[in-house]
Amino acid sequence: MRQQGKSSGKMRFSAFVLRDLNAAYRTLDRAACREPWLVQGSVNVVAPTSPSGSVTYTWTRKVRGKTVTVALSRQQFVTFRRAIEVNRRIEAALSQLREVSQTALLSEVPGVSKRRLGVPKSAEAKRVPKGA
Repeated sequence: MRQQGKSSGKMRFSAFVLRDLNAAYRTLDRAACREPWLVQGSVNVVAPTSPSGSVTYTWTRKVRGKTVTVALSRQQFVTFRRAIEVNRRIEAALSQLREVSQTALLSEVPGVSKRRLGVPKSAEAKRVPKGA
């Protein structure tokens, strides 16, 4: 039997929070649908050091705190560059989504009641403001 006066458990957020959350989800969804690959790191074009040299392409990323560099072909470079761009868009959308969610949860879900530290409850009620 359900108790009267209790919430149904479903949270209701303000229209502004819902708008921001929906916008963040749409951005995330659009970014993820464009390209199936997600790669972290960066790609670089290294100019030849000698007149007879050719352009080289590298992919650099961090693995366990160390920088790892891999040589790429021209085709790999183009594909990795697109995958890195998509990954960065998704990371930005996720960051926005986390921020909106955190703000909404802290502001709209009831939390603990705060009290002054070091002051007994009976003293809080009797406190007289300065200059009175």
